[in-house]
Amino acid sequence: MKKILTILLALFGLGTLAVTVNYIFFGPEIPLALKVIFFALLFADTVCYFGAAWGVWKNIKWIYPLTIALLVVNALGLIFDDIGLVDILVAIFNIFVLVLLVYNRKGAN
Repeated sequence: MKKILTILLALFGLGTLAVTVNYIFFGPEIPLALKVIFFALLFADTVCYFGAAWGVWKNIKWIYPLTIALLVVNALGLIFDDIGLVDILVAIFNIFVLVLLVYNRKGAN
């Protein structure tokens, strides 16, 4: 289960990185300052996903609550965005990984 969670979190990180690069180069025409802010936020999210994947892989106990918070915040982020099919699928996937993470944590104790 730990390997599956690590792979899923790393895939989230790669997906977020792809969105980050795509948004910067092919996103809407907005001021550079806003693009830099969006890049920083998306890149921080990417780093958090990779950190969460590493923490789950290494079974670092204090990473689990942070990973749960990351998944909850990203699933709830759907509320503040235009809701489309991709947003709904990402939120469902976040919730799925969250359930797997909680299930895995309960089984580890």
